[in-house]
Amino acid sequence: MVDYAANRAVMYVRMSTESQDYSTDHQRARIQEYAAARDIEIIREYVDDGKSGLDIRRRAGLLALMRDVQSATPDFGQILVFDISRWGRFQDIDEAAYHEHTCRRAGIKVTYCGERFADDAGPYASLLKSMKRVMAAEYSRDLSEKVFAAQARFIAMGFKQGGHAGYGLRRLALKACGTPRAILEYGESKISATDRVVLVLGPEHEVATVRRLYALYLEQGASEAGLARLLNSEAVPSEFGRPWTQAMINSLLTNVKYCGALAYNRRSCKLSTRRTRNAADQWIVKQEAVAPIIDAEVFARVQAERARRLRRPTRDEQVALLQACHDRHGAVNAKIIAADPLMPDPQLLVRTFGSLMSAYKAAGLPDSPKYAFVATKRLLAAACAGLRHEVETLTVAAGGTTHPIDDQTGVLINGRLRVLIEIAVPRNPRRGQRNWRIRGSPNADFTIVGRMEPIAGVVADYFLFSRDDLALGTIYLKDSNLDQFARVRYPTVGAMFGLDSRGSLEATC
Repeated sequence: MVDYAANRAVMYVRMSTESQDYSTDHQRARIQEYAAARDIEIIREYVDDGKSGLDIRRRAGLLALMRDVQSATPDFGQILVFDISRWGRFQDIDEAAYHEHTCRRAGIKVTYCGERFADDAGPYASLLKSMKRVMAAEYSRDLSEKVFAAQARFIAMGFKQGGHAGYGLRRLALKACGTPRAILEYGESKISATDRVVLVLGPEHEVATVRRLYALYLEQGASEAGLARLLNSEAVPSEFGRPWTQAMINSLLTNVKYCGALAYNRRSCKLSTRRTRNAADQWIVKQEAVAPIIDAEVFARVQAERARRLRRPTRDEQVALLQACHDRHGAVNAKIIAADPLMPDPQLLVRTFGSLMSAYKAAGLPDSPKYAFVATKRLLAAACAGLRHEVETLTVAAGGTTHPIDDQTGVLINGRLRVLIEIAVPRNPRRGQRNWRIRGSPNADFTIVGRMEPIAGVVADYFLFSRDDLALGTIYLKDSNLDQFARVRYPTVGAMFGLDSRGSLEATC
């Protein structure tokens, strides 16, 4: 490690919003005076202006300083700070000591120019430092409690404490004497620190929109996401000039200011801790602080409806809801469930039962034609995959090679023979006999078809058609013409690979 002379130093200054007495200019002047008296050269400065000293996470200046301290070749040997509190009001005093210790390990001294122990490295200085760190942390805790108490008192007086007004409302600044000063637009701050802010009704079209949204949610069962989509489709501007979101609608439907009350401490984030949502009994609520847009009884009904929608019904309750939905509508599908305000979201049923078909089965509901078709498709896919696997197994056993082609529906045998795998299902036309349609593919040399029984749902026999057999068009197998295809008909797939079978696949290969 390079041992730099003690007269090469950097300065660190910080000013938080809660303490204007320690301005960065004041700190610079004191540090520069200290350095000049001791012939110390200040090569650069690190600044955190308007940053809290409770932790290091949002202090870009201190973070940059610590990175330089821990670099391979720091170009300074001393850090000049005004006092302990500017280094930080860490709630864990060991954190403040840790960062200072990190500097010492790198051979860099931290000097507090405004403290009496600035040049003292003895035990008295260490004890006094610890006491100062405790005092700095306690100052922040004490200030936090005082600020909270003051804000709670102002809420009890009907004054709004920070934040935007909310759609349909506006912030009105009052002078200290109570005389209205001006309506504050979004992003504007009050002119004087002694001014107070109250909420008043906004433009009539916004007030009407709020009432409309409450009615749609309560009377027509509209969802929060659906209301956001509706307002965006109608090009209704939001309070922020951005597209409406579900979170905006949620805030509009749940904030008590819309029924005339002000609530404080709904969420808290004291001393840079994680933001938490507080229980309702911890809220500080001032009734009749705002002209209500929504009647208190309507607001209460909306909260009860939200609680009902947010509650996740049990598996047995979902079964009962499905049965009741079927009784009301005579049928059940995803569209009916989504449109029924008494039903949960269809995705909840999917997450609970695995699929809507499984949910219907658990509720003992009859299968609709649509879902019967889905079940049939799954059966055919499984049968086709089984037939393809059997063809591949027999080919390999006979000494050949296989590779899948055509989205897994075909097999390339010995690198040259393209074989298409199909399962033919019975068709029952209004006129004529039941039949099995065979189409094949012009790209396939051969097509292996499994003919499925109409009732049992199993493959009855197998057919091996060449490209020439299908060259004239689609073939329709019928009970009455099966004998005509005896040459290419086999009872099993294995028979196609028989050594003494004319027209067998193995003989063809």
